[in-house]
Amino acid sequence: MFKSLKSYERFRRIVSLVAPNRCPFCGELLDNEDYWCGECYRYLPFVHGLVTPPDNISALYVCCFYTGRARDAVLMLKYGGLVYPADAFAIMMSDRLYGVGADMLVPVPNGRMGVLKRGFSSSELIAERLAMRVGIPAVNALKAVSGKREQKSLNAEARRKNALRSFYADKRVDVKGKRIILIDEVTTTGSTLSAVGELLRGVGAEDVSAAVFAKTVEFTHGQRNRYKIRKR
Repeated sequence: MFKSLKSYERFRRIVSLVAPNRCPFCGELLDNEDYWCGECYRYLPFVHGLVTPPDNISALYVCCFYTGRARDAVLMLKYGGLVYPADAFAIMMSDRLYGVGADMLVPVPNGRMGVLKRGFSSSELIAERLAMRVGIPAVNALKAVSGKREQKSLNAEARRKNALRSFYADKRVDVKGKRIILIDEVTTTGSTLSAVGELLRGVGAEDVSAAVFAKTVEFTHGQRNRYKIRKR
């Protein structure tokens, strides 16, 4: 982890000489100082207003709906082995967390097999980048059990049960009386966030909220026209 945002940005500029920066939403080459292209930013499916949090989570901060270019960027981070989307996510999430107080950012752990395949934990990477921007330390207070099952193929009830048995609190980290913000790249039903929130509250956390880059779209009658996203 870098000691400061300034040192990280210097490192990023040096690395870009060998591996040029690219827009996480379309893959176009970027200048050294940029994190996304203006064309993509204009058409991202931003979430405006408050989002109802799942049980055990006091507030949920979301940047985009999980569709279109936002979805593409998440998939590049999770399954494409590319790390630069984490920078863009962290910047946008820091805007959502402006003025929000907390004692620690806690990444929701990825499954161990996923980490081995991609070489890094996507949620930890976002939390580290975000910590430098909001001044709240990123702490790995949660662990994933060995053989953690992926959530993406499960229905809502199965997700809830799976999430409850997939994580445990690291006893080496004291969360008693702490205000925690969970960090993840995407949430679907909220089952994982709810289960982790219950777990952390059970070991003494004072408050648990969550920040994610994207949330799946849930349409109700008459809402579909609200989300106009231009196709590539």
